[in-house]
Amino acid sequence: MLTFIKQVIAAEPLGTGLVGTGPFQDVTTETAVRDQTGFFLSALVGTITVVGGLAFVIYFFLGALKWITAGGDKGKTADAQSSMTQAAIGLIALVASYFVVGIVGGVLGLDILNPLSTLIP
Repeated sequence: MLTFIKQVIAAEPLGTGLVGTGPFQDVTTETAVRDQTGFFLSALVGTITVVGGLAFVIYFFLGALKWITAGGDKGKTADAQSSMTQAAIGLIALVASYFVVGIVGGVLGLDILNPLSTLIP
């Protein structure tokens, strides 16, 4: 006959939580997860801002170079002006999104716009 175990022994805890090797791996407490999310978003926003700023400089410079080399051709000059205008609109969109991210971070209570907090804890 089969006999059933009437007492269940709980497993012993294996540690205090999961901790990885990277700067965003500490998930031991609820506040750590919130802080790490803020650090991750801060690093992400900082990276996107730098890449967007560099893209503006490159596209604006290429538009200016097109304008210089247009040689008085109205079509090439209009194309160069369009390129420079699009670069300026992209920069305006980047700055506006930076403010929106700041407002969202303030509402959620995350320090998203402080990328140095990820580098210097």
